[in-house]
Amino acid sequence: MALRAVNLSTGYPGKGEVVRGVDISVKEGEIVAILGPNGAGKSTLLKTIASILKPLKGVVYVGREGSLVHSLKPSELAKKLSVTLTERINAGFMTGFEVVALGRYPYSDSFGRLKEEDVKVVMECLKLVNAEELADKPFSEMSDGEKQKIMIARALAQMPEVILLDEPTSFLDAKHRVEIMLLLRRIARRGVAILMTTHDVELALRLCDRVVLLAKGEIVGSGTPEDVLKDELLREVYGTEKAVFSQKTGTFEIRPDLKSSDVHVVCGGGSGVEVMRALARKGIAFTAGVLHEGDIDCCVAKACSLEVVVEEAFREIRDENLERARELAEGKIVIDAGFPITNVNEKNLKVLEAGRTIVSMRREGVRADRVVKSMSELLKVIESLLK
Repeated sequence: MALRAVNLSTGYPGKGEVVRGVDISVKEGEIVAILGPNGAGKSTLLKTIASILKPLKGVVYVGREGSLVHSLKPSELAKKLSVTLTERINAGFMTGFEVVALGRYPYSDSFGRLKEEDVKVVMECLKLVNAEELADKPFSEMSDGEKQKIMIARALAQMPEVILLDEPTSFLDAKHRVEIMLLLRRIARRGVAILMTTHDVELALRLCDRVVLLAKGEIVGSGTPEDVLKDELLREVYGTEKAVFSQKTGTFEIRPDLKSSDVHVVCGGGSGVEVMRALARKGIAFTAGVLHEGDIDCCVAKACSLEVVVEEAFREIRDENLERARELAEGKIVIDAGFPITNVNEKNLKVLEAGRTIVSMRREGVRADRVVKSMSELLKVIESLLK
C-alpha cells in the first residue's frame, strides 16, 4: 500500500475537529478522490495527510515500508510524497524548467546545485506532461492550464511514490481540464499512487478508481465511483434537490420546479437530449415517451421529466404503454424531436397525434403544425404557445 490513513482526525488547535475518524488507502497505480462539497474538510484532510498540519488523532503511513508520515524529516518525506495545493504560487521570474527543478531539492547538495542526472529528470518530467515547450517560458506568463502542468511536473521530479493534489482542475478551461485528466491517468499507469480532492462529481466518475465521499467532516461513502455516486446520496450531500444525478450519462440533470406540464416530448435514439435539457434549463416542465430502456433519451428523461413512459429495450411498443403516452400528450404541445422511425417505435407517431399542437424538428415525412430548424427557434415557439 503506497498510502494509508488510519482513524485520522484533523483540525486546527483550539477550533476542534474538522474531519473525524477517516480511513483512506491508496495503492500504487491507483487514483483515489476525496469528494465532497465546499466546506466538507477536503483540503484540511489533504494537508494533514501531507504533514502540513498535525493530526489531532490517528496516523498516516506512506511508502512500501509503511513509514509514519509525521515522523519523517522533510527531506525524507519529499522523496516519498509530493503535494500540489490550490494556492497560487508566486514564482517571480522563474522559468518552467526552474520551477520543475525545485522538485529535485531532496536530491541536491546543500547549495541546491543540479547534477546532470537532475537536469535529465526535469526534462523527462516536462516531456511526460507535454510541457517541453514551456521550459524557457516565464511561469508568470503561463495560463492556468500551463501552470498546472508545470506544478505536476515539479511534483513528479521528486520521484515520489505518492502524489497529493488539491482540486487539480480548478480554474481550468475545458481543454486543459481534459488534458490534466489524461495526464493523471498516464502518471498513475507508471505506478504512482494519486490522492486528490475535488468537488467535481463528473470528474471523479470518469477519472478515479475509487472515491471517498466526505460530508460534514465524516466519510459517508467509499468505494468505486459506480457504487458510491448514487443520486439519492449525492442529493443529500450536495443539497441538489432541483437536480438529479444520472449515472448513465455521468451528469447532473436539472428538473423544472413544477408539478404539471403542458408539453410532451416524443423522441428516441438521442434525438431528445438537447431538447429536454433546453426545456429544463428554461424551467419548462414536460413529460416524455414512449422511450426504450437504455436509450440515452430515456436516461435524461428519467432525470428531468415529470413522467416518462418506458418500454423494454428493443421491444415493439406495447398497447398499454402507447395509451399511457397518448394520455400524457393529450391536449398538450407535443414536440417531435425528429426521432428515427423504426418498427419498434413507429407507434410513437400516434402519440404525436394526441397533442393539440405538433411542433416538429423533422424536415419532412410527419405532419406538424409548426416546423423549426434550430433549438433557439424551438424554444421561442414553445414559449409563445405557453403564453
